[in-house]
Amino acid sequence: MEIRYAKIIAGELTEQFSPFCERIKIAGSIRRHKPNVKDIEIVATPKPGLDIFGQPDIDKVFNSFMINRGGRYLQGAQRYKKAHLAEGIVLDMFLVLPPAQWGVIFAIRTGPAKFSQWLVTPRRHGGALPSHCRVRDGGVYKAGAKVQGPGVRDGLILMPEEKDFFDLLGLDWIEPEARGTQ
Repeated sequence: MEIRYAKIIAGELTEQFSPFCERIKIAGSIRRHKPNVKDIEIVATPKPGLDIFGQPDIDKVFNSFMINRGGRYLQGAQRYKKAHLAEGIVLDMFLVLPPAQWGVIFAIRTGPAKFSQWLVTPRRHGGALPSHCRVRDGGVYKAGAKVQGPGVRDGLILMPEEKDFFDLLGLDWIEPEARGTQ
């Protein structure tokens, strides 16, 4: 699908979901400004105490929401939902739920896939991640589960922004459209 159409659909979706979110943004190939888009990726942090739709059974609600849009629900788990939209494109929604950190999830889901894999691979294996860290459930942890310090809680390094993740990796900011071209 041409990016101009995908942007319109993604914008409508983020607007519809935004009342249930603390934060919601478009990621993936739309964010990287690719001329042709294979799917729409959205990253969202639900408001505390609510799932993304304000209901206790998120899968039923997500399914109903997609049917009302003329699409169909394909699969999902607590942190990930997938639907085929009536417009002929797939929606992938990634929910930032603890211990996940926005900065980590947003960077990974912006992609592209090889770049994201490089971000989370330890340096000793050719990646960007400091070898004393590991990524689990969308969070980056320092070695040793009880490590404490500024910006660290029980070994989890707090990264509210993408720049925080890039800083940890020792990288200068890389614009989304330039990712994967280094």
